[in-house]
Amino acid sequence: MPEKSKTQISKSYYSDLEKEGMIFAKIIRSPKKTGILKGVEIKDLPEGYFLIDAKNFPGKNSIETLGLTTEIFCSEKILYEGQPLAILAGPNKKILDALSAKAKFDIEQSPSTAEKNVISQKRIVLGGGRQKNVQKIYSKGAFKVQNKWTYNLSTTQTNETNGALCYFLKDNLVINTPTQWPSHLIKNISAVFSIPEEKITINKTLSSEPSANSLWGNTLLCCQICAAAKESGKPVKLILSRDENEKFISNTGEVSITHKTAFDKDGLIQAALIDIDFDAGAFNPFAEEIIDRLTIASVGVYNFDNLEINAAAHSSQKAPASTNIETIDAQAFYAIESQLQKAADITGIDPGELRLINSKILSKESSKMPFNLNIEKAEESLNAILAQSDFKRKFITNKINSSFKSDNIKSRGIGLSTAYDASGYYGTSIFECNQKMEATLQKDGTLVIHAITPSKTILDIWKKEAAEILQIDQKMIKVNSEFDLKDEPLIPENFYSNLSIMTSLLKKCCQGIQTKRFRSPLPITVSKAITKTQIKQWNKSRFKGTPFNSTSFIALALELTIDDRIYKPEIKNIWVAVSAGKILAEKEAEIKIKFSIQKTLAELIENERLSAKNISIAFVQSELEPAQIGGLIKKALPAAFASALSQALNSDLRSIPLKENDIFKAAQEAIKKESAAKKEGSQ
Repeated sequence: MPEKSKTQISKSYYSDLEKEGMIFAKIIRSPKKTGILKGVEIKDLPEGYFLIDAKNFPGKNSIETLGLTTEIFCSEKILYEGQPLAILAGPNKKILDALSAKAKFDIEQSPSTAEKNVISQKRIVLGGGRQKNVQKIYSKGAFKVQNKWTYNLSTTQTNETNGALCYFLKDNLVINTPTQWPSHLIKNISAVFSIPEEKITINKTLSSEPSANSLWGNTLLCCQICAAAKESGKPVKLILSRDENEKFISNTGEVSITHKTAFDKDGLIQAALIDIDFDAGAFNPFAEEIIDRLTIASVGVYNFDNLEINAAAHSSQKAPASTNIETIDAQAFYAIESQLQKAADITGIDPGELRLINSKILSKESSKMPFNLNIEKAEESLNAILAQSDFKRKFITNKINSSFKSDNIKSRGIGLSTAYDASGYYGTSIFECNQKMEATLQKDGTLVIHAITPSKTILDIWKKEAAEILQIDQKMIKVNSEFDLKDEPLIPENFYSNLSIMTSLLKKCCQGIQTKRFRSPLPITVSKAITKTQIKQWNKSRFKGTPFNSTSFIALALELTIDDRIYKPEIKNIWVAVSAGKILAEKEAEIKIKFSIQKTLAELIENERLSAKNISIAFVQSELEPAQIGGLIKKALPAAFASALSQALNSDLRSIPLKENDIFKAAQEAIKKESAAKKEGSQ
């Protein structure tokens, strides 16, 4: 009999779990961002308290992620402030806090080195006609627009922070944690502590959304906690503080994108030069994929005959940036959409019209772009938003009002943005693992879906689709999340639970069962997987082709006002149109989008929680397979908000999130410019 994986699905939060004899732990972190660590010490530890560092670590002091080796505890060279140096454990949390404050660090100053080192880069050049020099074509443009856009939007977390409860049962190890990459955790725990994989039980507890949990950071943390459990022989629980979670788990690296775009007199893009800089932190196993995705998304949904993209991820003396697969390219959409909004001001062409003029990539017309997105009904969605929001009239009216301000008029602004949510990147270094689905129709008529248990919404969609194909009651459909060790899903949960890919594979499984069920005895098992033919649609070496399995689209308009007395924005209306294939659970999809809107609004201004009451959502239905919508709002809303706010302030805002005083400063700067212009005009 093959060994079964010990990954189990729990309905509990790990922080709520208790175990007899349990003790607690706390990470001791570097107070400096550089240096050579000679030692860390806490003198006169009370009985029952102990400290583990790299020198006395009970196992191999490193984990592996996509070929990158990461130390569990720093052994010598400090890479960033807050890097784990040791773990302190004992029976009382308050005493742990007091003891950790007494930690003494022997850190030798190291020679200064360059802060930035390129760890991944990409260059794309696309030239039309005989002229291959994009810079020369750019210089001949009727209108030239150049801006640098910076995006460092973290995710606001209100749920449980990361951590784990770990303990040994004889020669078995039990880990209770909200991992989203069980196979990565199991393989590294096995390698670090020389424990056979079948002796490791992962109790996958409830977790926040994907962005709250660094895919590999959770594994690193669990290795640290398991070391304390092994050393003490007792259950050990560690719960990261909110501050630790934000700095070391859910932090996203800053992305700066410089756009230089040339337009002809009719608003058609002639040439574009795009430079992308991603601060990956001290190291990042996903740097290559992040750069790939940023490069593809940097052109948005627009057509460029002459294009040059230079993208690079660099290391820095900051904590490693987290990876949120759903919104990995949100930074690029913020930049390209903000650039087009600024271009509308310079060219004098309405922002909606400017987008439609340059959207040939969305239509059936031929395009020279290297990226085929296969987006359906995008122009229809954009036109719907322009009509619903009365965008053109409001945009022009607001622009006129900003030039003739009155004490009786609140400053108004309206912004527009588009984006896509792409699922299943064919160029990923982990996608080509085992993206597959298996279903079995048993003798009693029960359908068993063999997969990691998805969210309730996705599970309801699976049941609805399977029941319709097989003509069975949804109550007869179950999910089995146990796997043979050799078949354990190797890819992260938020890849495996992908709506469009996994739903499509499930339908194929059910269709296969339906074909066989009246010719073969039950049980019947059918497996389906992403094929090599599908993956080959994207040529990774040439960086050309169809990069994604499926793509959804969003057009979004946002209207706001600003109280000129307190400089506080108020969201008046948000209009959303989504094209995401066949919407199987419209009510649930609408709830998800509205929740995402409120959550994203709360992240746009530091220490300020914006919200919206008037939200209009429309779905542009089609018969294509359902596509992912989870990341659409995070990708579209920030640019629309920043553009609306810039118009209301008659100023330029080029970075997100805003600090508390940014709006006031922008307003004052606009007043100074207006005053100077009037003074110059009167002379």
